[in-house]
Amino acid sequence: LSHRLSKCRLLMPSYHSQQNGVSFPSLCGCAVLPVRTGFPGPAPSAGDAEDIVDEALKAFRWNILFKNFEVLGGADRALVYLTLWIQHCIAVADQFQTLEEARKSLESLATSDRIPNPGDQGFPLAALFTASTSAEENQGVKAYLKQLRQETVVRLLPALFPEGQRNKWWFQFSKKKFMNMVLQKP
Repeated sequence: LSHRLSKCRLLMPSYHSQQNGVSFPSLCGCAVLPVRTGFPGPAPSAGDAEDIVDEALKAFRWNILFKNFEVLGGADRALVYLTLWIQHCIAVADQFQTLEEARKSLESLATSDRIPNPGDQGFPLAALFTASTSAEENQGVKAYLKQLRQETVVRLLPALFPEGQRNKWWFQFSKKKFMNMVLQKP
């Protein structure tokens, strides 16, 4: 039985973005995908379609369990980044008892320059992202990742605090690491 279980674990696939293989512009190897957002940034509008933030939130609770993740395209780079960002948000929000305290902290953090970006020392995904080739690309990727962080916080908070109460099913992942990495220490 244990032999069959270990085989099942090896065969269990991680969730990859459904937007891999579709042609999108990229910044530092990360696809600039359409996003449903009101925040300024380089991402085009997704209209009413499911976007990368939806995919990341939907896939988080099973992808977080993986120690390895094979990147299949630029959309997967965005998915990996958002998975680390969601994990970081949960770890930070776990320090607070109320939705308003968590919201204030996470909204501030999402716009902060303290979060490492591609090309910055301490960026945990340096092996997955390419170095920027210009100052314009560097500013573009920073703006895009900031836009993704802001939109993710807006959509994640209702899941973390439904009806203003902490959701134990999400907070159980507060100490879990995706691929043994953290975006930044909370």
